[in-house]
Amino acid sequence: MNRIKAMPKPNLNDYHMRKMKMRLHEEFDKIWVKLNNNEATESQWHIALNKWLNSEKI
Repeated sequence: MNRIKAMPKPNLNDYHMRKMKMRLHEEFDKIWVKLNNNEATESQWHIALNKWLNSEKI
């Protein structure tokens, strides 16, 4: 943890952005599987997709 705090500020922000992108991608994958199994709605899929794509644009 100390190594993360010792990193320059731009790198620290990059780390958090990568973590957020990975989390949103995993969330999208889970919704995608649920949609294929008819356990999720298409609107839930669109919301997860938009969150993930917006994080990739940043």
